[in-house]
Order: sequence, then structure tokens, then C-alpha cells
Amino acid sequence: MTDAVFALKAALADPAQLEARAAWLARAGRPIVLELHTFGARDIDTTAGLAASRATVARLRERHAVERLIVHVPVQQVPVVTQVDFDAGQCQRAIAFAAEIGAEAVVIHRYLDLVFGDAPPRAFSKPEAIRRFHAIIRDLARLAPEIRLLVENIGHYSLLPRNGRNYLSGPLDHFFPWEISAFRRFCAQEGLTNVEPFVDVAHATLSANLFNRRKLHFTETADDPRFAWITPDDLDQAEWLAPFDFVDPAMSYLHVSDACLLAAAELAEADLPELRLVEGIVSEGLEIGTGNLPFALLPNRLGQGRPTLVVEVEPGASETHIDNGAQLRSLERLAVLFDPTPAV
Repeated sequence: MTDAVFALKAALADPAQLEARAAWLARAGRPIVLELHTFGARDIDTTAGLAASRATVARLRERHAVERLIVHVPVQQVPVVTQVDFDAGQCQRAIAFAAEIGAEAVVIHRYLDLVFGDAPPRAFSKPEAIRRFHAIIRDLARLAPEIRLLVENIGHYSLLPRNGRNYLSGPLDHFFPWEISAFRRFCAQEGLTNVEPFVDVAHATLSANLFNRRKLHFTETADDPRFAWITPDDLDQAEWLAPFDFVDPAMSYLHVSDACLLAAAELAEADLPELRLVEGIVSEGLEIGTGNLPFALLPNRLGQGRPTLVVEVEPGASETHIDNGAQLRSLERLAVLFDPTPAV
């Protein structure tokens, strides 16, 4: 059985939320491992925000025996990333902040040449986009060799409100299993020992739902921009995709929440209701057990190392982002799967 470390995500700009996460892990007797979610203008992108962020982390370390911190690059700003190929500046600032506070890693989204909604594609081809992204990652990796860069799959980049009409898309959305393998080969060839891919399993569910629908209805999805970057070459790689197919034994880091995996029978329906398809490509951050991902299969997908599983679950009814019982319940459900033996 794979041993695992369980971590929680919290907003750097919300000290109360951060304190609540650390306090809960401490009370549960777990190592305090936190992924700091950043927003940019509210934290590390302004002088005042940066000062407040430094103070927040200092207070956290004073109050708790923090074992590890990870910094998540700020949310991509639509006016920026639909005009430039990639916002390297926010990554550079996140890496610098991580080094300053003693964080071990920075989470970076895999994307390039994003467009909003049904706007025309900006990228010429997926292989060219991959080459350009590799060059960007190589440059970022060399900024701070001591900081791990964790490259995350996006899936379907849905924006609020998650109604199926507000989204970004680009050639690198999905990070399919064969692309993850190719990225590992690139990192090895370039000697980028501080770079590795990882999977958000809910994002992988969104990708799987889109891939499987396109596999079954290629002609019908040809003019739908949500399927545009699932190419014939991709479809040749697999007959069917499940979310945990994206997880390989070398993966040392995961984002975990439940999601809505569409069944083969309904995906095969020519008249699949649009609302159902939208549910399958925007549902993420669900409390574990309220979606339908087969989490019992996850431990065996991972290797014999000690992967870190970051639970990022939205609050349940009547809960808040500070008092997020859904996130804590999800962590405990996962922990039972990875260590079913009751404590003595």
C-alpha cells in the first residue's frame, strides 16, 4: 500500500483560512503541509500585498511547526493570457516569493495561447505549442534550481459562472497521459531535475469526458471549440480514458477532489443533453463521495514513494471557506483508502 502525505490548500491572502487549515492538521496529528493559493493583486503582485504575505507566513511559522509549503502561481488574468502566449512574469514572482519564504515548490499551470470562448485559435499547431512551452519551463527552471516546479494539467478551463459558456481554451489544456510521458522525457533530456508534471484528478475528469465524447462523435464535435485541441493524433493514442489513467507511478504530487465522470452509455447518445455535457466539463472541487470518481483505485496507480495529495474541495452547504468541513471530511476519506488499518 502506497504511503501518502495529505495536504490542504489555503489562500495566502486569507490569514484566518490559512490558520484554520494549519490548526486542523496539527489537531489531527498530521504534518502541516499547505499549498498557498495566490491571487496576484491581493498578495504577491503588489508591494502592500507582498508585505502582508510575508507577515502572514511569518505568523504561521511562529504559531505552528510547518513542515512544508508550496506556492501556487496566481490565477491567470483573462486580458493578459489571451494576448500573450504565457504569463511568465507571475511565475517569476511566485518563484521568487517561494524562495524567500522557504517554500519547496511552485505550482504552474500548463497552458499557452489561450482564447476566450469560441474565439479563433491563436496557436498554429499543438507540437509547436509544446515546443514553446518547453522553452518557457526550461528558462523558469533555471531561475531557482532549488525550487521544484510542479506543472499541472488544466483540463477544461472553466470560468465563473460555470455555465458552459465562460471558458478559456488552448492547445495545452489536457496534458494527456502520452503527453505527460513526453514531458518527463523532455525534462530528463534537458537535465531539469527540479521540474515534474502532476495531475489534478478532477481536471483529468474534465479532459476524459471531452476525449471520450470526441472519440465517439468526432464529426458531431468538429465545430465545437471545446473539443478543438483534441486532435486525431490524440484519439489514436487510446480507445477510452479514465481520470486515473493520467496518474503514473512516478507522480509525487496530486490535486484531489471529486468530479462528475460521464458514463460510456450517455456519452454515446447522439442527443446527449447540453446541460449534462456541461456538468461533465465544469464539475470539480466536489467533496469526495459526492461525485463518482473511483478513489479506491487511486492508491494502486501511484508508486512506492510517498506522494503528496493536496485536497482542494469547495465548502458544503452552510459551510464557509474558513470552516470547510467538506475539505476535512474528504481528507479523512482519502486517508482511509491509503491506510485502511485503524490506529491502535
